[in-house]
Amino acid sequence: MGEQCTKSNNFIKRIIETGKLIEFNEVSRIVFISDVHRGNGGYADSLRQNRNIYKAALGFYCESGYTLIELGDGDELWKNKDCLDIAYNYKDIFAILNKFYEEDRLCLVFGNHDIVKSSPEFIREQEKLFEDIGYDFGREMLNLYRNVVFYEGVILRYTPLDKDIIAFHGHQVDLINCDLWKSSRFLVRYVWRFMEGVAGFKSPTSPASNYNKGSKIDKALEKLARKEKKMIICGHTHNDIFPEPDEGLYFNDGCCVFPSAVTCIEITNGEISLVKWQIEVGNQEILYINKTITGGPEKIEKYLEFAKKL
Repeated sequence: MGEQCTKSNNFIKRIIETGKLIEFNEVSRIVFISDVHRGNGGYADSLRQNRNIYKAALGFYCESGYTLIELGDGDELWKNKDCLDIAYNYKDIFAILNKFYEEDRLCLVFGNHDIVKSSPEFIREQEKLFEDIGYDFGREMLNLYRNVVFYEGVILRYTPLDKDIIAFHGHQVDLINCDLWKSSRFLVRYVWRFMEGVAGFKSPTSPASNYNKGSKIDKALEKLARKEKKMIICGHTHNDIFPEPDEGLYFNDGCCVFPSAVTCIEITNGEISLVKWQIEVGNQEILYINKTITGGPEKIEKYLEFAKKL
């Protein structure tokens, strides 16, 4: 695919043919985290305020045996031209991601903000930049990215019923962030990045900053899930969505850049849940990071049965 976001409307078929297949059952543990937007550590780094929350969540899932599916926009490569500052500022995060990879529990999906990672040419360019600076600089990111495969989507096969769940970033139904992504990247990198930092403006190209736009994309993805008669899990809009078993098939894991909160979707014990990680105040005014369930848990079979009725 290179750096292109294809104009084909039948991207679901393409994901089924080229995506990563992950089989799971009642004892599997899977977590979906998207829209991390790891940045350069500066004022325009959207993750900076939630860095510790994100790191705590990532560490928990790593130590608890979860398979991590990063569902797009892991790195902020619209505001940043390369990975150098990202690698330097988040080397501790990449050390954890490497552990997932070494234990074969990592799947990376690209979104619109890091679509360039789908191009082997981009990875080679990053290797050259790192080599020019020195081997020790950014080795955690480089060691991971030179070996891992970046996918457009994932097929999760629930083996007890031999039924599939499709997971992808979600920008594929968003014209300005898919077919016109290069123009949108230009505006974000050279216009809105600075207006956001100086005057507090929000980019009109972002569904996360435009409630009407995000809602339209979510509705399009829900319609797509019903058309395909499959559970679909996405990110992109930053809207965490968890339908009732008899109401819908479209889930959204939210993002890592909410004010003081990180949301994600878990699959454990054959059940799916929406969870939120945030900072709480405990006894004696001690701050701690807490995980709460905000949606579910619900049996996956319930949604698969609902899909059969459509």
